[in-house]
Amino acid sequence: MSAFHGFPDLPPPEETALCKIDEVYCCADARYGNISTFTNTTKNHPVIHVTRDIHHHRTTDENISMYIEVEDNLLKKITSVWYKQGFLEALGVAADPGVNRDAPLLAVAASYVLKVANVFTAFRYFLQPHLKDIGPKIVSNYSKTRNWGNVPVKCLSWHPHTTKIAVATADDNVRVYCSEAQFVSTLKCKVQGHVSSLCWRPFSASEIAVGCERGVIVWTVDPNSLFMKPSSSNAVVLKRSGHSPVTDVSWSPNGDLLISCSGADTSMLVWDVAMETAVPLRRVAGGGIIFARWSLDASKVFAATSSLIFRVWETKRWTPERWCARGCRVVAACWGPGDLLLFLRDCCDKNTIQYGIEPSILACS
Repeated sequence: MSAFHGFPDLPPPEETALCKIDEVYCCADARYGNISTFTNTTKNHPVIHVTRDIHHHRTTDENISMYIEVEDNLLKKITSVWYKQGFLEALGVAADPGVNRDAPLLAVAASYVLKVANVFTAFRYFLQPHLKDIGPKIVSNYSKTRNWGNVPVKCLSWHPHTTKIAVATADDNVRVYCSEAQFVSTLKCKVQGHVSSLCWRPFSASEIAVGCERGVIVWTVDPNSLFMKPSSSNAVVLKRSGHSPVTDVSWSPNGDLLISCSGADTSMLVWDVAMETAVPLRRVAGGGIIFARWSLDASKVFAATSSLIFRVWETKRWTPERWCARGCRVVAACWGPGDLLLFLRDCCDKNTIQYGIEPSILACS
């Protein structure tokens, strides 16, 4: 731990660090702390107020059906479920005696096929346990936000070059606050559900990537526009089969490439957003990729999996080096100057968080 020699002492448990002025951390009680006590440099920053009415999802007009539901025949029910939810769910409908009353032979045959499919599914889960959880549960397990499913703010992202911040709230709307504008832009479309991550595009004042259950949505928000709710025509949806829900998105430092990760996919996708194409970086061992971080010079990418394994990718030939954390998976990481890598691992057996630095990766080449 000699790398931490000379670091300032941590604040007491009842206090939190609010800011850093002249290499000194200013701490105060987290419940009553006010940064204006120490500095007025943030007086022009936007004021964010999350009201109580956005804590819960509300049914919008676009989700209200104007048609009366009718009873479909068995074939239509099975076909509809197969199309929307997949083959195994369709087998479950065919095998359900409460639904399939007219074709008992089909119900018996479907039940036997379903048992065989469940055996293969159990074997697949044995080999790839990260696939047991689906949808929002994956995001909740691997989100950097504590208690992700119940908090009013799911994630946020500061713009790297301007005083602008995007905040994803519990209703899955992304609100953009800017010091230069009095109004707040709200980003929302049909496919934007269970938002997990946000990332502004470097060297662009208007583009932000939103990771959600269906994939990645890249919004273009004109900073000079007065529209508070940009239409879905300003959004590009990037998705690929098997790559959902997206748990993390990360732009390269020069903004030309976008990496998306999914806890249900052993591949991370490198997107060319302009062409809407992706190249998968696939490795079998380790489980799903939960997040990725670019180095400051874009020469390396750190990729953490849902297990103890993590990889450092070299971006010229896209070849990885495989490493293992000691006892627990990596939950956070960041790059410093000179390819210095600092990562945080979760000690599940002690319910504590520990810092870890591997000396061999500090100058990894």
